[in-house]
Amino acid sequence: MFNDRLLKYRSELNINTKREMAARLGVSEQLYAMVERGDRKPSDDFIRKLVIYSSLPEEYWLYGIEKDEDIINVRKNFKSIENTVLELIEEGYIKDINFNKEIEDILLTAIKTDIQHILLRKMANK
Repeated sequence: MFNDRLLKYRSELNINTKREMAARLGVSEQLYAMVERGDRKPSDDFIRKLVIYSSLPEEYWLYGIEKDEDIINVRKNFKSIENTVLELIEEGYIKDINFNKEIEDILLTAIKTDIQHILLRKMANK
C-alpha cells in the first residue's frame, strides 16, 4: 500500500519524525501524518512532490511497481509534460502561452522525456 511504501522510504532515509519528512516535501505535518497512516489518500500535488524529492517514479508510489519494463507498460503517455506544466503553473512561472527561454527549455526537456518513454514502450512491445 502507498502508506507502507511512504513509511519504509522515510525509515530508509533515517528520518525519525513525520515533521521532518513533511518539511522536506513541503507539505504540512498534519497532511503528511494522515497520508503515512493511511487515513488520507495522497493528492496529485503530494505525489508530485514525493516523486521529485525521492526521484522514484509515480508508478512505484501508486502501484508498487519497481521494474523498469513494468513501468514502461503502465506509465501514461505525456505524463512528464503534464506534470511539468502543472508545476510551472502552480509556481507562477506560466500564466499564459508566452514563455521565456528558460521555461521553453524546461518544457522541451519534458517533451523529450515523454518521447523517450513512447519510444521505449514501442521497442518493448515489439
